[in-house]
Order: sequence, then structure tokens, then C-alpha cells
Amino acid sequence: RPCYASGKRISLSEILWDQNLLQTLVEAQLGSEEVQKLIKDPEEHFDLVIVEEVWPLIHAFGARFKSPVISISSFSPFLHSHDNMGNPTHPVYPDTMMTFGNDYSITYRLKGFLYNLWLRGLFYWYIMPKEDKLARKYFGNDIPYLGEVYKNTSLFLVNVNPIMGIPRANVPNVIEINQVHIQEKKPLPKDLQEFLDSSENGAIYFSLGSSVNSSNLDSRITNTLSQAFSELPYNVLWKREIDDLANKPDNVLIRKWLPQQDILGHPKVKVFVTQGGLQSIEEAIYNEVPMVGIPLIVDQPLNIEIISDKGIAVGLNSETMTKDDVKKAIIEVAENERYKEKVREAAAILKDQPLKGVDKAIYWIEYILRHKGAKHLRSPAADMPFYEYFMLDVIVVLIVICLSCVFLVTGLYGLIRNMKRKNKIKKN
Repeated sequence: RPCYASGKRISLSEILWDQNLLQTLVEAQLGSEEVQKLIKDPEEHFDLVIVEEVWPLIHAFGARFKSPVISISSFSPFLHSHDNMGNPTHPVYPDTMMTFGNDYSITYRLKGFLYNLWLRGLFYWYIMPKEDKLARKYFGNDIPYLGEVYKNTSLFLVNVNPIMGIPRANVPNVIEINQVHIQEKKPLPKDLQEFLDSSENGAIYFSLGSSVNSSNLDSRITNTLSQAFSELPYNVLWKREIDDLANKPDNVLIRKWLPQQDILGHPKVKVFVTQGGLQSIEEAIYNEVPMVGIPLIVDQPLNIEIISDKGIAVGLNSETMTKDDVKKAIIEVAENERYKEKVREAAAILKDQPLKGVDKAIYWIEYILRHKGAKHLRSPAADMPFYEYFMLDVIVVLIVICLSCVFLVTGLYGLIRNMKRKNKIKKN
């Protein structure tokens, strides 16, 4: 499993690892008896199909049911997602999950330009044809080429927020939403309430979210965390999918599942130790809890880098961190009021919106239904060939005109020189 290092672009091996993982997950569901029965049922009909944007194969449901498609991304989109909607992108503007950092030197910009070309080539000439073959395997040969099916997307809902995202221009059918999953606080179970209430010096909450099973962590990392927690002056709530932990510290309470949002809302929770998933970070900011980040996969290193730069977290490297590193980072965030102040500022920005993300999403989903796909929202740029969109044909014409003018002027100059030379010879 790759761990994306901060400050660099995602490599070919990392992208292909993700592609193979997603393909395995999608195929496992598409090949199931229940899903195949749904796909092959001639009487089945849907007015709208909502899919996860991250991979184009599942957009084939839209072609199968001849329905408008709304795609949703839980994180900053890929380049091809922007292309599909005609959304403007820039090779040096790091507004996608695939580009890290904020360096604008000539070297960075040159690499960014080439990287953008490389990513597009990889997607359109390798990944898309490969996915098209899978679409025919599971949906039959009646659907168009998957690249054309992919363009049938009527609306793109993107989960970005003003703390983690970069301001950008979007076409009308790309809608930014956030805090969709934030829920009203509910009372904690009695044992958790008592554990937190009794934490005289405060409490630490540790969870790696749903994408990483903390019970599968390397034993070195698990021991490092356990030893660090044992030396803290705080109680620790640890979401761990296996209850048993050798030499579990007395100040640690382990549960297979924990109501994360309700725990983060408890006033005794001082620090959230997180893997850096976007939704977990949103929940922490919303509840004004600063963080210690231990990123492991996908966008997590970038997310931790962003919130560290904003002063609401301290990041650790899971491969090199020691017990003392973990202990020092948690105490620093828990005791330094600067982190609490910064996360309060971030929460004020995050919450200051005219409409809740879920209400905005519902409005636009119903809008697409009312207007049968809302073709009028689609940007013409989404259906332009690349040579037209990037004006390559115009550039070629201009180059030809410029070269023609140069040749013409050069020819005329040579002709005039020859004429003058001949006249000079005649006079002599």
C-alpha cells in the first residue's frame, strides 16, 4: 500500500495501485448475482442515477437505464473529472488531489505542465479503454464507448470546503458542497460519557476512520502509539477494531466502534489523533478540536500538510515517528492555546455559509430531475476535442501565418537585394 509523501506529485505506481484497488472493489460488486440481476432486468427503470465520481466504470449504469447521471466526489476531483464537466484547470494551480504544494518556480511550473499532459494521456489512452472493456463485460455491448457514457454526467457534486480547498472557478453544473455528513449531537453512551467526564486533565480521541483498520497497523506503530498514550496525563479513547491489546495502558479505553462526532463535541476532548481523512478533519474543525495527523494513504498526507500549515494540527510520519514524537506532538497541541484559537477561526469560516451542504445537494439533485438532465447547464467546453479547447489548431494556423510572413519578407528582401546588385553591375 503506497503512502504518498508530502510535497510531491503522485507517481505512476501509486496511481496504478489505486486503479487496481478500485477496479477490484467495483468488479466485486458488479459481478455479484444481485447487481447482475438488476442490470439485466428489462423492466427495471430509474429516473436518475447517482454515482461516485472516482472511477468512470460505474457511470455505465446511466447508459444501461438511459438516465441522467449525478456524480459525487468526497474529495478534491481528479483532472479527468474537471475535463468531463468542462471545468477550467491550470497546470500550475494545485486544485486537484493529484498535485501537491504551492511552489510556483519555473521548474515547478514546467513539471506541472508536463505532469498534466502525462495524467491526461494515462487516463484517456490507458485507463479509459481498460474500463470500457470491463463495462462491456458487466453491462453488455449495447452501451456506447465508456468515454461517451462518462460525458453523460449532468451534475457534479464536490465535497470541498473553504479550509481545505483552494478558491476556483466552476462551470454551473459543478456544485461545491461540504458538511453533508455533519449531524446533530446525540447523547453519548453511559460508559463513554462517564469516561470523558472523569478525565480531569482532558481526553484524547484516536481513530483512523473507516478506510484504515487500526488493528491491522504494523506492530511497531501500534506499540509506539500505546507506549506514548501510556505516558500522557490524559485519558485516551481508541477506536480499534479488535478489543484486545497487549499491555493496554490504564488510561486507554478501546472500542470497536465509537460515535465520532458526538465524542468530538464533548468539552473534555483536547486533541483528535487522525489519519487525515477529509470528513474526519471537517468533523474536528466543526467541533473546534485541533489535531495530530498520522497520514497513511491517498489524500491524507496532503490534508495533514494543509491543516498543519494553517496551525490547527501537527503532522507525524508513521514510518519514522517514535514514542517521544507522538507524546510531544499531542501535548503540544493539547496545551498550546494557539492551536485551539486557530481551529476556532477555521470553524467560524467553515460554518459561515448561507445554506447547509445537504440542503444544497438536495436542491440540485431535484433540479436535475425537474429539468430531465439539465442539458442547458453543460459547458460547451466539455464536448470540445482537446485541440479545440486548448486552441492547438489556432496556434498552428498562427504559426503558419507567422512563418509565411517571415518567408515572404525574407524572399522579398532577397529579391530586392538581387535587383539592386544587378542594377549596380549594369551601371559599372
